[in-house]
Amino acid sequence: MPDRQLSRYNTAGICFLQFGKLMRTVFQVVQWACMAFALVVFLGQLAMVLMRYLLGFGFLEMQDAVNYAFAALAALAVAVAFEENKHVRVDVFSQRLSEAVNGWIDSAGDLLLALPVFAILLWTAFPLIRASWAIFEGSPETGGLPGLFLVKSVLLLLPGLVLLLVLTRLASALRRGLQ
Repeated sequence: MPDRQLSRYNTAGICFLQFGKLMRTVFQVVQWACMAFALVVFLGQLAMVLMRYLLGFGFLEMQDAVNYAFAALAALAVAVAFEENKHVRVDVFSQRLSEAVNGWIDSAGDLLLALPVFAILLWTAFPLIRASWAIFEGSPETGGLPGLFLVKSVLLLLPGLVLLLVLTRLASALRRGLQ
């Protein structure tokens, strides 16, 4: 390989490593956000139950906060589970296959399933979120919390994160295949 091609390859490799570090940082932030949302859901739901059954009253705003936190948690947890390879999979056959074959199967699944599904999700969610932002959509309940448009924005964040992750995985697999 001529020095010029080797230099470009090293530069691309360095950029890829930097992007990988950035992705790890982003997913760590998303993990912390998921933990915070889980805490809001747990403590908010506990407070609502105690207030309703012990004190005889409740707050619609707290119910909306729990609902918003749960929606964000459910959506972002998909991306975190996907990143940590903890998503649901059928491992009936993969136990008998070699690591290389399982890598090919994972790459094929990323390319043929995850990439198109999350691209379609991103494409179809965008008009919904744009309309929600245009009117600064709030709670459907009278007197509820504003900011539903922010929660709906997670529907763009989820496929965006998964698509970046899938593209990173595919680039990494391609890079390993070239070496």
